[in-house]
Amino acid sequence: MFIYSRDYMKPTLLEFHRHLSLYALILIGTVAGLPLVAQPLSGSSNVEQLLAAADSARVSYNWSVALDNYDKVYEITEEEYLLPLMAEMNYNLRDIASGIRLYTRAFRRTEASDTTYNLHRFYFGRMLKMDEQYDEAVTYLQNFLQHNQDSVLGILARREIEGAQLYRDAPENLGEVEVQYLDRSINSVWSEYSPVLSPDGNTLYFATVKASSPVELVDANDEDRFLQVYSVTRDEEGEWERPEVLGKEVNRPGVHSANPNVSADGRRLYYNRILMNSNRVDQAKIYYSDVDDNGWRSGNPVSGINSDDYRALQPATGELFGSEVLFFASDMDGGFGGYDLYYATYQGDGSYSSPVNLGERINTVGDDMTPFYFDGTLYFSTDGLPTMGGTDLFYSVWNGSVWSEPQNMGVGFNSPTDDLSLSVYNEGRTGFMTSNRPGDGRSVKSRTCCDDIYAFEIPTIFANLVVGLFNTEREPLNNGTIVLQPIRNGRDVGTGEQNTRDNGNRFDFGLNLEQEYRVVASHPGYFPDTVELSTLGLEESKSFEQVFFLRVDPSTIPVYDTIAIEESIALENILYDLDKSNIRPDAEGDLRALTEIMNEYPDMVIELSSHTDFRGNDDYNEGLSRRRADAARRWLISQGGIEAARIKFQGYGETQPQVISERLAQRTGAFDQGDTLTEAYINALPSNELKELAHQLNRRTEFKVLEGPTEIIIRRDIIERAIEGPQRNAEPQGDEGPQGAIYPLDSISDMSTLYGKPAEEVRELPILVFDRRQVDLGSVTKGDKPTFTYEFTNRGEVPAQIMLIQACECTTVEHDNSKVYGPGERGSIQVTFDSTEKEAPETLGIDIFLEQSDKDGRPVIELVEYSFEIGE
Repeated sequence: MFIYSRDYMKPTLLEFHRHLSLYALILIGTVAGLPLVAQPLSGSSNVEQLLAAADSARVSYNWSVALDNYDKVYEITEEEYLLPLMAEMNYNLRDIASGIRLYTRAFRRTEASDTTYNLHRFYFGRMLKMDEQYDEAVTYLQNFLQHNQDSVLGILARREIEGAQLYRDAPENLGEVEVQYLDRSINSVWSEYSPVLSPDGNTLYFATVKASSPVELVDANDEDRFLQVYSVTRDEEGEWERPEVLGKEVNRPGVHSANPNVSADGRRLYYNRILMNSNRVDQAKIYYSDVDDNGWRSGNPVSGINSDDYRALQPATGELFGSEVLFFASDMDGGFGGYDLYYATYQGDGSYSSPVNLGERINTVGDDMTPFYFDGTLYFSTDGLPTMGGTDLFYSVWNGSVWSEPQNMGVGFNSPTDDLSLSVYNEGRTGFMTSNRPGDGRSVKSRTCCDDIYAFEIPTIFANLVVGLFNTEREPLNNGTIVLQPIRNGRDVGTGEQNTRDNGNRFDFGLNLEQEYRVVASHPGYFPDTVELSTLGLEESKSFEQVFFLRVDPSTIPVYDTIAIEESIALENILYDLDKSNIRPDAEGDLRALTEIMNEYPDMVIELSSHTDFRGNDDYNEGLSRRRADAARRWLISQGGIEAARIKFQGYGETQPQVISERLAQRTGAFDQGDTLTEAYINALPSNELKELAHQLNRRTEFKVLEGPTEIIIRRDIIERAIEGPQRNAEPQGDEGPQGAIYPLDSISDMSTLYGKPAEEVRELPILVFDRRQVDLGSVTKGDKPTFTYEFTNRGEVPAQIMLIQACECTTVEHDNSKVYGPGERGSIQVTFDSTEKEAPETLGIDIFLEQSDKDGRPVIELVEYSFEIGE
C-alpha cells in the first residue's frame, strides 16, 4: 500500500506497518521517540505544537499518533481541512468505518470540480470499495481521474474502478472453498502474519505481538514491543495447542522478527529481521536458521540478497529451472512500482545468486507481496491489479519458461478488505492465509484494523445454488431476500441461511451434500415464492440455478417520509416496565431500526428524548424520563455499535406534551392535527379509552437530528407503526425480567452486551455484576482530577479476564488486565477524571472488553459511565 505524497516511490509495506501503528495507538507515553501531546492547553501556540507533532508523525508513518493530534486540533479549531487528514490516517490504520464517516463530512460541501482534496478522493474511493459501496467508490475514483496529473495514481485508480465493476455482483462463497477463522489461542486482538506449515504438517509458524495490556515503550529489550516468530503444534486429536515463542536464536532482542518460511526439507527456517526508525522500516533483511537436535540454531543473514540500499521481505522457498530458489518482496531500484517480487537461486551454505525481478507479467505499479510457491504455482497478493476491495490474493503458473497471466483467487479467498499471505499444502486443497475481514476476530481498534489467520479447505465434491430475483415484467429486483432452509421430510431442520442484497438481484449459496432445502424468495411489496431442491446422492459437483418472478402485492408498497432536521420522530415501540428505565428485550426493534438509519447517515448526530404523561410527581417524571432516554442511548452504543459522541440525550418529563401531527392524526383517527395533549385537554376528553390513548401518546421516546444531513428519508413503516390499542408504550404491572432466566441472568444489566441473551448462551460466559455502573461526580472545579472506583463480582460460572478498557483521553483507568477472576471473585477498576479541558456537563462512557466472546465471536463488553458538571 502506498502512502501517497511526493515521495510515494518509497512506499510502506501494508503487512507490517499497519500492525505497528495500531499497536502504537494504545501505548502510553512516548511512541518510538515521537512525543504525543496528550493534554493540550488553550492558545494558538499549542495548536501549532499539535499540528507539528501530527505532521511529523504522518511523515514517519506513525498514523495513530498523527490521528490523535489532528483530532485534538480539530476539537479546538473545528477547521474542516483537518477532516481529510484524519480520514487518511484511518485509511492507513484500516479503520474503514471511521474513515468513511470523516471523508463523508469532508466532501459533503465539496463540488466535483474542486481539486483541493482530489488525492483524498482516491483514498475515499478505495475505502468505499472495502465497505462494498462499489457504485459510490466508482463515482469518487472517476472524479479523481478527471483532475489527476499523476500517471501511477491514474493506473491504480483505473484498476480500482475495474475491480469495483468486476466484483460488485460477485457471488458469495459457493462451496468451492471453506475458509475458517483459526483458533482463538492463535489469533489475538493484535495482527498475526505469514502463517506457514512445517513439512510434516504438525507445526504452524507465524508472527505476532502477544501483549496482554498496554505497555510503555521505555525498554528497548521489552519483548512486548516487538513482533516475534511463534510456533504452535497440533495434538493427537488435531487440535491446536498453545503457541510458543521461538528462542533468541530466531527472535533477536531489540529487533522485529517476522515473515517465517520453512524449506521443503524442513531443515532451514527463513525469516525477516527488521529495524524501525520512528515507526518506519529503516532496514529489512532476510535471515535463516538451520536445525539440529536442540532446535533452531542462531540466525545468519542470507548472502547475495540483503543490502542496506533496499528492503528485502517475506522470503519463500521454491524451485525454478530445476534449482532451489528464494522468492521475496523488495523495493530495490529498477522495479515496476512499489514492492516487486524477485527470486534468487540457492548456491549452498546460505548463499544466493543476484536477485532477478519476476517481470511485468507478475509485478505492477502497486505493491506485490507475500509470495508462496507450491508445485509450479506462485501465490501472491497485490493492490496493483483489479481487486474486490483492498489487497487480493492471486496466482500464476510457471510452465518452465514463463509465468501465466495472474488470476484472482476469487470469493472466499478474497474479500472486500485485505487478504494476504496464502500458503498451500496437501495437493493444494488446504492451507492458510491472513485477512482483516470483519466479523470473525477480535480487534484492538476497529472491526477491520487487524489481520487474523484463516485456514481453508477445498472439498473434492461441492454443490452451490445461484438465485435470480425478478418481477413478473422480467425486471431485476434489488433489495430482495432469499432464505435457504435445510429440511427433512418437508420439515425445517437446523438453522437456515438468509441473504439480503441492496445492490443486486443475484444470490449465491454453498450447499451441503446429502441435504434437502427449501428456498424462499421475498421482496418488500411482492408476494413471496418457494421452491425445494436436494443434493441427495450427488456423485459429482453441481451448480443449481433458480429464477424467481415475484408478483406485486399492492397492499405492501412502502411509503417514504422526508424528515427535516430537528423534527422529532417517535420510536413507537420502545417499552419500559412500570417505574423502570431498562429497555425490555421485546422493545428493541425500533432501536435496531434507528441503528440502521444512523449507519445510513454516518455523519448524523441525534438527540434522544423521553417524555412521560402528567400523572406523578414532576421531579420524579423528569428523572425517570432522563433515565429512560439514557437507557436507549446506552443500547445504541453497546448493542448497535454507534459512537457515543453521536448521541445526546435528554429527559423532559411531562413538560412537552405531544402535539398531534398530520401523520399522527391520520393514524389515530381520534385527534386533530395541531391538538396539544395537555393535562386540561386530556381531562376534558369524553371517555377513559381516549384519555388512556392520549396518555400513551405523551409517554414516548423520540429522536431528532441535531447535526449532519439537513433532512433524512425513511420508510414510514420502519419507525412509525400503527397504533393498536393500549400496548403502545404500555406500562405493565410488575417486572418479569428476561424469560427463562437463572439468577445470574436476572442480574445482567442493559449496559452489558449479554443483556437479553438466552440462558444457554450466557451460562458459558463470565457475568460481571457491578456494585454501581453510573457515578455522579456532581460539580467539579475545572482542572480538578477526582478519582473513583467501580467494583464488580464475577457472577458467571466461568473465569473472567479483562482484555482492554477504552475511555476518552480525559479518563485514566488503572487495572491489571492480566488478572483472572474466578466465579464469585471480586475486582475493581480505578478511574481518574481530568476536567482540565471540559467546559460543560457531560456523561462519559468507559468500555470494558473481556477476553471471552459470545457465540458470534464478538467480545463481551461491559459499559460503565460517570457524569459531572463544571463548577467555578
